[in-house]
Order: sequence, then structure tokens, then C-alpha cells
Amino acid sequence: MGLQVQLSSNSPVRLAAEFNCASGELVALVGASGSGKTTLLRSIAGLHRSADLAGFIKLGDQLWMDSAQGVFLAPQERRVGLVFQQYALFPHLNAINNIAACADSMPANSQKDSQNLAKEWLDRLGMADLAERLPHQLSGGQQQRVALARALVRIQGGQGSDDAGTRGVLLLDEPFSAVDAPMRQVLYRELAQLRQSLNVPIVLVTHDLHEARRLADRIVIIDAGESLQSGPPAHVIRSPRNARVAALVGIHNHFHAQFNSSGSTQALLYWGELRLRVQDKGKIQSGTQVTWVLAGEAVQVLQANDTPDPSTNRLICTLREMLPLGEISLCRLAVHGTPDTIQLNLPTAQLTAMGLNTGHEITLAVPLDAAHIMPLRI
Repeated sequence: MGLQVQLSSNSPVRLAAEFNCASGELVALVGASGSGKTTLLRSIAGLHRSADLAGFIKLGDQLWMDSAQGVFLAPQERRVGLVFQQYALFPHLNAINNIAACADSMPANSQKDSQNLAKEWLDRLGMADLAERLPHQLSGGQQQRVALARALVRIQGGQGSDDAGTRGVLLLDEPFSAVDAPMRQVLYRELAQLRQSLNVPIVLVTHDLHEARRLADRIVIIDAGESLQSGPPAHVIRSPRNARVAALVGIHNHFHAQFNSSGSTQALLYWGELRLRVQDKGKIQSGTQVTWVLAGEAVQVLQANDTPDPSTNRLICTLREMLPLGEISLCRLAVHGTPDTIQLNLPTAQLTAMGLNTGHEITLAVPLDAAHIMPLRI
């Protein structure tokens, strides 16, 4: 049983997004602030409804929204657990009653059931000894666990529930942004462990691509309310659909060139005075002007005694800028034979050991599959 979303709207916020999330899967909606991620999440929860909102939201066989059929379930009719960026705990209720208050909203639960469910989830999240504390007496990480327990009570009930994990969706709206870095790592690990016992679709909203790569099975790139590309994180980052996606996933190395096919599995990129060997996947016509992006993690700095694969491209560059940031240095290199520069994150220790500094010449090895080629416009 999975979640299916297809929504469009022009006002007050533009939406043109669609994605699926299977049970047990975590899908991350990734985009800059103001890109429409939270509006999309609120639409799934039933908290956003505009006059021209069209499309459908479906969980398994249950329609939550279908503009064509006039279906729109109220938020309380949707089995949704929503974790907010700022927790949104009731300040006058202690931890166990914050959770029980959500359980009380489920029609089948008595007050006793709600208290038992709240205690069960506090136990499962290692918070049993903090049950009586008010939100202001809890750390940020502890408040986030209470908020997560409250969401899980709503979508799963308890471990013994007959329909546990079959009808709910867990929605996480920037849930880790309000805690410090060490606590964020702890919460990442706890979410990963919790996922092993959950069987619900999980949708995470985040602007942090590193967070999405760590936690998500698939990512959906959102820009101006539109879903531009979806897929496994490594695939989207290595093979962006267009230059806009490349920019949104942090690829700074994108260039213009001419694609020339040789009729085999390899082709040449005419890039300035250079001819780069690249993979030919048969999707682009020979002679086409293209945009191409370079996956920086695939690039190797060659030393004097290195012997790379003969098919690997070699770029002669001049190091124009080097900004050490601990173990990594941000480097900008001018590529000989082209008007372009490449930006790379290179190990500071390696640069130091090679005695490299600004103005020095560097040779880079670029494998055939490090270049991803796209039409100029899609």
C-alpha cells in the first residue's frame, strides 16, 4: 500500500507536482526555501486547500482527494502523522499527555487506551523517564521525539493494533533543522532504526541535500512548486535531467559543448579546443549543442607517478583559487584550451603533500562516465 500524489494549482501557491511513495519507503522532497515543499506536504495532510487545487491524493485504495470526483477528506479523516519543524507541542501538557491528546482524537480510543498508547511510544523511543516533563523542560532532541511519538500514535496506534502500519502516512517537515549537529546525527540514526519496524510511506521535506542523501530511498527535486526529477539520490545527483536540476543539487560544473557521435558506445565532446571522450547512450543526435555537467567526486588529481586508464580524459588546469576548509579545500581551476573553470572539493592533505598552491599546474583524470550530457533545453 503506497501513497500517490498528483497536484496542480496556480494560486495562492503554484503546484505542478507528482510522486509516489511505497509503504516502508522514505521519499525526500528537496528544494530551496519557498519552493513549495511544505505546501505540498500540507496538501497531503489536508491542511492546504485552494479553489483551483486539482489532481488526486490516494493511499492504497482510499481516495483522500480527487478533484474530478469532488472528493476532499478533512484532515481528521486522513491517517496522517505530521511532525512540524518547531515541534508544535502543547506547552501546558507534559510529554505523555501531548501524545495521549493525539491518541484521543482517534475515534476507537478511550482515555485509558490513549494513555497506554502514549506510554508505549515513550518506552519505544527511550523517553519513559521523561513522561511528566513539560515541553520547556525538554531538550530540542527530546521534544522532537515526543513530536514523533505523537505522529506515530496517530498513524499506527500500538504494536498490537490490528491495522498497525497499513493506513497511515508519516510526514516530516524539516524535522531536524531546529536541533544542533550532534543531536541531528542521533535523530538520523533513530529514524533509520524506527523505519525497520514501520511499514508506512514516509515523506520528508528538507532543503538539505546531504540529509536527503543519507535518509531517503528516493528524492524529488521541487522548484517553484514543480517536481522536476525524481529517483534514487545518487542517480539524480549524478544524472540531473537539466541544468536547473543540476544547479539545485549543487553541481557547479556545467558547460556548453558540441556532441559528436562516432556511432559506437563512445562520442566526443567538442569543448573549446579540447575533445573529450564520453559515453554515447544513443539519446542525443550527433552535432547537437549540449549542456554537460561534471561529477566532481569522479575526478582524480594525477601525480607524477600515476598511470590512469588510457581511455581516461586528461585535463591540464591552472589552480586559480584554493580555500582550505579543514580536511577539504575548495578549489577553482582554469581548464587549458577552454574559457571555463572547474570547481572541485579536494583533500587538503593531498594538495599539501603535492606542494600545490595558486598558480600551479594540475592534471586531472576524468573518466568517460563522469560527464553527464543534456540537451540545452528540456
